[in-house]
Amino acid sequence: MAERKELEITIAPDGTVSVQVKCVVGQSCVDETKFLEEALGSTIESRELLPEYYEQPVGSASTTNRRGG
Repeated sequence: MAERKELEITIAPDGTVSVQVKCVVGQSCVDETKFLEEALGSTIESRELLPEYYEQPVGSASTTNRRGG
């Protein structure tokens, strides 16, 4: 089953566009907005990374198994 992803897009009266990515962790949250950045001209005035950006996606943890021998 696909994970739920949510983009909250706000357009201010002056034309400024704000996008908040929800339900996505790690670098994927930035990747989810690339299509909007390209469509709007790729001009980003600022980017605020929320705590979810620093979380590790499920299944991406690195583990090492050692066997005695």
